[in-house]
Amino acid sequence: MANQIPVSSTLRIDFETGLTEKGAIAFKRRSFTNIKTEATAEQLFFTAAAIASVQNYPMGEVTRVDTYSLIG
Repeated sequence: MANQIPVSSTLRIDFETGLTEKGAIAFKRRSFTNIKTEATAEQLFFTAAAIASVQNYPMGEVTRVDTYSLIG
């Protein structure tokens, strides 16, 4: 049976920067690496909200990207 071991986490925040020429919402993405793999979804969301509160653009989507090492 294979096991997975957390290696790293990244917090990505998309900010709504306006509209494209076709009228779709334009986004700018910021990524924050070296996030503790033990951090909960709630902790990451509150962190993203705190970061967004000092930005010029409103927060769009918040994403967590986890990387695992698989050991067999």
